[in-house]
Amino acid sequence: MYRSLLFSVYLPSFLMSVCQGSVLLVIPLFALDLGASVGIAALVFALRGLGNMTFDVPAGFAAARLGDKYTMLVGVGLMSVTGILASQSSTPAQLALSAFFFGASMATWLLARLTYISEAVPSHQRGKAISTMAGLQRFGNLIGPVVSGVVAVQYGFEFVFTGIAVIAGVAFLLVIFVVPANKTSRHDDSPNLLKLIPHIITGHFKIFMTAGIAILFLTVLRAGRSLLIPLWGESINLNASDIGLIMGMAAAVDMTMFPLAGYLMDNRGRKTSAVACLSILSIGILLVPFSTTFWTLAAIAMFTGLGNGLGSGINMTLGADFAPTNERGEFLGVWRLMGDAGSFLGPIAMGQIAVAFALSAAFTLTAGLGMVGVLIMALTVRETLQKKVKEPLR
Repeated sequence: MYRSLLFSVYLPSFLMSVCQGSVLLVIPLFALDLGASVGIAALVFALRGLGNMTFDVPAGFAAARLGDKYTMLVGVGLMSVTGILASQSSTPAQLALSAFFFGASMATWLLARLTYISEAVPSHQRGKAISTMAGLQRFGNLIGPVVSGVVAVQYGFEFVFTGIAVIAGVAFLLVIFVVPANKTSRHDDSPNLLKLIPHIITGHFKIFMTAGIAILFLTVLRAGRSLLIPLWGESINLNASDIGLIMGMAAAVDMTMFPLAGYLMDNRGRKTSAVACLSILSIGILLVPFSTTFWTLAAIAMFTGLGNGLGSGINMTLGADFAPTNERGEFLGVWRLMGDAGSFLGPIAMGQIAVAFALSAAFTLTAGLGMVGVLIMALTVRETLQKKVKEPLR
């Protein structure tokens, strides 16, 4: 399995993750360099998330009609072209447009990659396959900012975006030459794009109202972890270097958990992985306001990294398990939209709660949503792991 996915999925995924990690770092910094205020730079950065959400469903629609391979090529090709356009930006407005299409390209790539791996890998190996992919994605997201930060200081932001275009170009070539023949799932009853969301939600209402809500709360937890821990670090007078080190320590723990996450999903069940991830993340986030020093915050942050790592790929694995064969792309597009909505809207809500009440209140509410997610996952979601059937001895 790993050999068959190495060049078709894993290596392109790593390269695209390096691109994404670089984009996350340099977009706000380049916006400031172009003369934007902090508020405008934040808005430019947010447009990447908006592009991601906007293209989730169209990407699923495209995967059903164009097929996995061609949709992968659209996503990777758009990343390369957008890198070139971003390198030529001379105003924050031009960079904002590029940020939107960076998000669109990642949404398209991630959706097509998931539909491909859902078809290529049997259920009893899907957890390991997807958790490995998630682990490589985390590694790429860590490498990208480090390398791009050095390049930006030495040569300028324009060279970072040119590098992103080149790396995406290499991934484009891999998809062309390594990914096997294109497959589509379009049929006579396939809905058009305008009717796709209500059609999918109506047809799979129970799944979205149970597992979908639990995954929505998980994405809120993950977004809250990324936003609230640095804010709390600043509130206890840690400097940017200290906070960066804490987040790096948490990321290191997170990355090492993907083999265990794959084992749990494929041997103990998807629910075991999801409940462990939601529970540990919720407890960790609830504990953050009790930290008062570098080391106490670092310990709690690494604990949340442990929880997040135990859920490596759980969103994608559950989506792949639930997706019907004849509407795989459309279903996964709506499934990803639900998760991305949590990532986009969660931090906005947390910020407003922190302003209206206190920063500690945002931790309590976020952890509370996580524990609701635990109950939903444990009590209402069916186990989707299909054990490999052993053939009788002859």
